[in-house]
Amino acid sequence: MKAFKAYDIRGVYGVDFTKDDVYKIGFFLPQVMKCDKILVGRDVRVSSPEIFEYLSKGITDAGVDVYNIGISTTPLVYWSTAKFGFDASVMITASHNPASHNGLKVSGKNASPVGYDDGLSIVEKLVLESEVKPVANKGKIVEYKVADKYLDFMRQYLPDISNLTVSVDCSNGMSALFIKQLLGDKAMYICDELDGTFPNHEGNPLLPENRVMLQNHVREHKSDVGVIYDGDADRVMFVDFESCGRICCKVRQRDGYVACRTCLCCQETA
Repeated sequence: MKAFKAYDIRGVYGVDFTKDDVYKIGFFLPQVMKCDKILVGRDVRVSSPEIFEYLSKGITDAGVDVYNIGISTTPLVYWSTAKFGFDASVMITASHNPASHNGLKVSGKNASPVGYDDGLSIVEKLVLESEVKPVANKGKIVEYKVADKYLDFMRQYLPDISNLTVSVDCSNGMSALFIKQLLGDKAMYICDELDGTFPNHEGNPLLPENRVMLQNHVREHKSDVGVIYDGDADRVMFVDFESCGRICCKVRQRDGYVACRTCLCCQETA
């Protein structure tokens, strides 16, 4: 299937994969992950509610419980997977890809990434070749609220930025869910309403055209630093004022407990 990639499942929803594919993925995923419950979060793309519906139906038809944390950042799903001892989780998102795309990021125990070579290829084979036989004793959907605990965790690492002027571009993505609760009025915000159509610019800060609004805001307000997140808030980039918006740092985060890839003082993508 075209949607099965090296590190996740993603593509144009309704073209590269459909709700029926999502149902089958949900049904066979517990068999591959050897689990009796799966943590699930999602972003605010237009297709995410439907994907959650069919993924959950597949999982519960396999007799496995869905722990629903609702609208979420990808790092929150990673953190919760590790913190609360889940053997499997799924984040419904296409990360920094366009609004027409969506996908599934699968993690295992301790939030370890599950890619094509360590599980997704088996799921793909089962989806293509095996018959779905729903069990009689179906699983259930459990509403699982962890955001407050996650925010408490994040606040441990908040520095004092009271001496800085900070511009934040949320890209209308998932960082808007929590960033004001962390930085409050110590920062200025743009594109800070959750909107899965990405009306201002795509949620991909690696593309120069998507940084223009932030760069202009930094210049206009003479901010010390500008911060821009991608669509699911697992990637952040920084620009500065002195060099008129040069990328001064970027970080890719899988913080379930924290591992990140950082490139300092570099304009090239990793």
